[in-house]
Amino acid sequence: MKKNEQYTVECLSLTDLGAGVCKVDGQVVYVYDFLPGEQADIRIIKTYSKYAIGKVVALHKKSEARTDPVCPVAKRCGGCQMQSVRYEAQCDFKNKWMRDLFKDGDVRPILPAKEPLFYRNKAQFPVSVQNGQVEMGFYRPRSNTIVDTAQCWIQSRPINEIFAWIKTRLSIAQAEALRHVMIRVSSQTGEAQVVWIGRENVGLDDLTARMVERFPAIQSVVFNENRRADNVILGERYTVLHGRDWIEERCMGNRVKLHFKAFFQVDPAQMEALYQTAIDLADFQGDETCVELYAGTGTIGMAMAGHVKEVVGVEIVPEAVENANENVRWNGLKNCRYVCQDATAFVGEYAGACDVLVVDPPRKGMSEEGIGHIEKLDPEKIIYISCNPKTLRRDVERLAQSGYRCEIIQPVDMFPYTTGIECVARIVKERA
Repeated sequence: MKKNEQYTVECLSLTDLGAGVCKVDGQVVYVYDFLPGEQADIRIIKTYSKYAIGKVVALHKKSEARTDPVCPVAKRCGGCQMQSVRYEAQCDFKNKWMRDLFKDGDVRPILPAKEPLFYRNKAQFPVSVQNGQVEMGFYRPRSNTIVDTAQCWIQSRPINEIFAWIKTRLSIAQAEALRHVMIRVSSQTGEAQVVWIGRENVGLDDLTARMVERFPAIQSVVFNENRRADNVILGERYTVLHGRDWIEERCMGNRVKLHFKAFFQVDPAQMEALYQTAIDLADFQGDETCVELYAGTGTIGMAMAGHVKEVVGVEIVPEAVENANENVRWNGLKNCRYVCQDATAFVGEYAGACDVLVVDPPRKGMSEEGIGHIEKLDPEKIIYISCNPKTLRRDVERLAQSGYRCEIIQPVDMFPYTTGIECVARIVKERA
């Protein structure tokens, strides 16, 4: 099999990265935008020792799962991998991936989104200048090339409106000095935030004044200085150009003061489904002490506070802890507190109870050190919130060696039209 050779093949399955799988002379070929049961002519575009990458040249037989993408740049943008798949079929594929990954586990059907389009509350648009024109959009897959676009079909409509206004008013000089524009809008309060991210502020004060006049919902505008040479989006230093460095959000009935650097789930409706699932699986009796490691701004712990005796949250980022404790005071929660401490140091000093442990790690999952933290705290029950089922499976297997058994996994579709899956797992200690 060589580059540019063409073959007629049938798609056998779909990987959890959205690539169709077919075979040529026994060798696996991955082809994007190719669904199980479809037949097509493909061209080989890359070859490796154990597999090849192909591209559809002509589609002869279509799957019933296929639909026409609503987004005109879907085939070029790296944001959505499943724009050509009907939403119900997306959930079917995700259910299959979860069953294949946890063959012996109790994996429940994924909780679908009621609104699978225009759901995101935060966007980070890269900015560049090409051929004398300002370009804003999203990166092509596996590249730093921007796919210029007029709107994004999974970002909220208010985000799209602010984005379109900015895109047509940025000067060449301003765009050249910027790296990204971050926009966040709360669907609950309507408050909006814009963060200019770049090397220097080139006339952004005047542009900000005009933008705020056009969009009164914008309560926070920040210039974040980032001169780094890597792909880290936010820098350390920033200046508030309008209002404050936070907006007000809502989560499970609680008010949330959300700093522009703070993490917050991007699908607010599904976030509430996720957190309610976590509460339901925890099966609180009301007398538990709940410890949350890597707590961020405290939204999960605050949601659980009304169901337990005490919540203790641990986070190493000072701004996040300050944010979390402000949120606790804001909501008058007397049984909830957050400490700014490295998790290892906290575990070494903590002398209180830990009936239920809540963890919500990044995509890479728990570190070996983190598994050690769990062993030392020795909780009866772990509520593990995961945005990466593969690392969840790895960590479930690690915890099994310490006497823990995963009882239930509930997937939640937090990221429609992408391959992303969020899960909540209930993991219990098996006592001798």
